[in-house]
Amino acid sequence: MFAWHNSRQLKLICRLPASEPYIVTDQDKSTSVQEEFEELRESLKTLQLATLDSDSQPLASYAPYVRLEGKYYLFLSELAKHTVNLITNGSVGLLLIESEESCRNLFARRRIVLRGEARRIERDSALFTLVIAEFERQFGGIIKVIEPLQDFHLFEVNPVSGRFVRGFAEAFEMSGPGLDVIEHIGADKL
Repeated sequence: MFAWHNSRQLKLICRLPASEPYIVTDQDKSTSVQEEFEELRESLKTLQLATLDSDSQPLASYAPYVRLEGKYYLFLSELAKHTVNLITNGSVGLLLIESEESCRNLFARRRIVLRGEARRIERDSALFTLVIAEFERQFGGIIKVIEPLQDFHLFEVNPVSGRFVRGFAEAFEMSGPGLDVIEHIGADKL
């Protein structure tokens, strides 16, 4: 049941099995939206991908990622359909979403939704070496096994727009260089 308390704050009362009512209100005031956004992003090692094939048919998948200087890097095999899709069409959607186990409500999972452009990074570039070293630091020895495989390609995704959903009635548009401007989305901006 939804109950409005003053014209700006929404409280959601849900009844959980065999428990007292649980009231979701504003997050801890000491945690800014920017801090919570960064905490969610840094807590995840994989993201969901939305790509389009050559017939403009969507494909959902996932991949491990690393993030450097505001860009997301994916190391993907040609054997995966999403890789072929990114080679032919660089438009990509990314979803970083909190786990079902740790969320307060499955209908209001915290998430970051990004739209971006992907480009392949050449193997003989300094950037490739730098990013692969970061993959190895974060994911360990498996990278030494797959890095020499020629069907693997490194993609850089440059986000061009995004949203951070913190919970019910708490969505924020992300814009500006590096998507560092976060603005609350009110009913007038839906």
